[in-house]
Amino acid sequence: IRRARTATLGARQLALNAVYGRLQGQLDRLAAAQDDGTRRVSERLTHQEMANRLGCSREMVSRLMKDLERGGYVDVQAHHIVLLKNLPQKW
Repeated sequence: IRRARTATLGARQLALNAVYGRLQGQLDRLAAAQDDGTRRVSERLTHQEMANRLGCSREMVSRLMKDLERGGYVDVQAHHIVLLKNLPQKW
């Protein structure tokens, strides 16, 4: 059971890292520089729409976005994603 649990956790982490890389790339492509030094995604995207584009679940996008918000990397203002600083290469 321990090996199965370890393998499952490893696979989950691998999937999370792959999805994060795709999310990071998508946000970097969509974000435009603002006068205040932040970058803003002008398109209003729901977590479901992002998940559809990334090929993952809405829950995975929600989890990653919440983590990025807690880390001070992104903020959501008037339904637009604002990148407050450069996203880390790995999550």
